[in-house]
Amino acid sequence: MQIIRRGRAVTQEDVSICFYLPKPTAEVAPAISQCLQSFVNVIGRHALNHYLGDDGEPRELDDAAWATIRTKLHHPVAPSVVLTTDAPYPEKVEFEYQGKDIHAALFRHDPGPVTAVRFIVPLSWMRAHGIRRVRELAMALAAPLPFSAGHAGLSVTGFLGVGTVVSDVVPLLFQAPGVDLVDLNLTSCEIGTRLRVPHWMTFVGEPSLSAMGGVEFLRSQLHTPGTTVEALDASRAVVTLGPEPLAGGPDQPLPAYRELARVLEPWAFHPTWSPANFPDDDFHRWDRRFLD
Repeated sequence: MQIIRRGRAVTQEDVSICFYLPKPTAEVAPAISQCLQSFVNVIGRHALNHYLGDDGEPRELDDAAWATIRTKLHHPVAPSVVLTTDAPYPEKVEFEYQGKDIHAALFRHDPGPVTAVRFIVPLSWMRAHGIRRVRELAMALAAPLPFSAGHAGLSVTGFLGVGTVVSDVVPLLFQAPGVDLVDLNLTSCEIGTRLRVPHWMTFVGEPSLSAMGGVEFLRSQLHTPGTTVEALDASRAVVTLGPEPLAGGPDQPLPAYRELARVLEPWAFHPTWSPANFPDDDFHRWDRRFLD
């Protein structure tokens, strides 16, 4: 899903690992810092070498900047941190954190504010290290987080808010239903404790897990060969749809994704908004692509 502008790619298809935490940012900041360090340890010390300044411009992530970033992660109200690499698309590694004091007046008009975090690895990294390593990374990142929901799988990222990039991505999304598109900032204002489904790995936390009857309910409802359900602890589980993430398409119908979407629909999140340049009717049809 590579869109070219002036001879350069402005998007990439990658693996995104996202978690949604219905907790104030001050409460989860230590765990987020731990996850960031784990991510750096796995991906490589120099994989993240730039950060976005308050003006949105990239700056070099040197030792002094790292110290500033780690302090910013602990801002008590609304820390926003984006770390990236100077590599061109499709080789971008990224980390994004949208922290919120979910009880603050600042978010009183948001329908379901949560703290959210995303880790992005390029497909080249997955091919070089193997899909098993990607799954291990997702599980390691999930371990310390009190998430209500999360997911890992194929996604399209990049300069999606610029010009007509999203307009060009939309038809590609319909051709590859296993590839996700998410605006983490908008989603974290509305998702609450509902689930974004389905993905290659779908993380299910509270209150959804208890409401549906726990991992035994999931195991009793999911029958597609290759689907696994694993309890992480009493309040968190992960559903994995086969050995690797799939893009889908006419020759790859993704029955496991359809089954999971149907089973988790009572607890699923469906946005009330659509991204800029993604027509409302098309967006809501895409959002329900595994249900209709």
